[in-house]
Amino acid sequence: MTYKIATLGCKVNQQESEGLAALFQASGFAPARRGEEASVCVINSCTVTSVADSKTRQKIRQARSANPGALVCVVGCMPEVSREALLAMPEVDLVVGSADKERVAGLAMEALTGSGGTRRDPALPLPIGAAGMNAGRTRALIKAEDGCDRFCAYCVIPYARGAVRSKPAGEVIREAKALLEAGYRELVLTGVNLALYGKERTRASADAGGLYGLVKALCSLDAANEYRVRLGSLEPTAIDAREAERIAGVKGVCPQLHLSLQSGAAGTLEAMGRPYTPEGYEKIVHALRGIDPLFSVTTDVIVGFPGETDADFEESLEFVKRMGFARVHVFKYSKRPGTRAAEMPGQIKDGVKAKRSALMSAAAEAGAARFLALNAGKKRRTLIFGPDKSGVFIRGLTDNGLDVRLPIDTAGSITNEFVDIVPNFSI
Repeated sequence: MTYKIATLGCKVNQQESEGLAALFQASGFAPARRGEEASVCVINSCTVTSVADSKTRQKIRQARSANPGALVCVVGCMPEVSREALLAMPEVDLVVGSADKERVAGLAMEALTGSGGTRRDPALPLPIGAAGMNAGRTRALIKAEDGCDRFCAYCVIPYARGAVRSKPAGEVIREAKALLEAGYRELVLTGVNLALYGKERTRASADAGGLYGLVKALCSLDAANEYRVRLGSLEPTAIDAREAERIAGVKGVCPQLHLSLQSGAAGTLEAMGRPYTPEGYEKIVHALRGIDPLFSVTTDVIVGFPGETDADFEESLEFVKRMGFARVHVFKYSKRPGTRAAEMPGQIKDGVKAKRSALMSAAAEAGAARFLALNAGKKRRTLIFGPDKSGVFIRGLTDNGLDVRLPIDTAGSITNEFVDIVPNFSI
């Protein structure tokens, strides 16, 4: 029996898909070869926006079309908020929520062997999945936290992922040690809202000193081998400039961070339920760049939020231009049933949102180009991944999160090694 896994959404989903692959293999499944029809197709869903829902449904239909005889399983966040809609799709056989992803392999085996029924959504809570290990990989994802309690006006993630749950620090450390022993050189620490790690104060995570204590421990595991730790993202809703500087300043942490903005307008942030101001956000960015002037900050921005005036949009646009982000993901606001924003007055017309999105995207691209220009000619510590798909270049990643390409004839056969280089940068 064989399996395929399609992953949508965040790094947490990516990490969990690696864990799912390991569980399928432990259950006797083999990964399907390219072009081969699989016995089981798993779609690890995302529901953060209506566009994400649409992409999930598209993946489901593609899986059924390419694998007509397969058991099609939809797992993750979308089942938590749209279970009945998914079950109504003729392409779907099995629906499992976020808390129960680790049971998918067993449920699939039951369905295929006739020992259990399909379309089950078990309710038993399960531990957060362990990091998956893949031969030949240089970077590994470790999920340390799940859930969110912020309840921003536009977001369904607290409903899809549930309350904050932190993995005990000892478990995170054990996973990290195993990954380093397996040869990984970069550990990427992820969470649904990583800045909330240990904040529930009921688990061993809190005893380790919260996120700062965990990061310090991760960066001091193996003095004999060079490795580095990268933080997936931090939320300014849960962290201030002082704490961000303390965590990101730990020796061994990469000078790159995704710091979600959503809007650079004070009034819009308040309407969104985001408990910080543009000034407070800017203080965090300045603190990070005090660690390294070329500290890479990436972000998300929503345009067309209900009630966003032309003046609000201009304020947000100018803020984005001033921050000099390395990358900005621009989203047009879309209604999410069950959120406060869906019922707010002042819903913005699609045409207006499209125009604002184009302007914000142009500013984002210009900012990324300026950031690359600042990095030109600067030596950066780079982890080499190996040849890219072209076979002409070797791909690497700088400590501050920029992709590089080196001609194979100049880089030789370096793989999974750190080098100091002055490359041509591209994002």
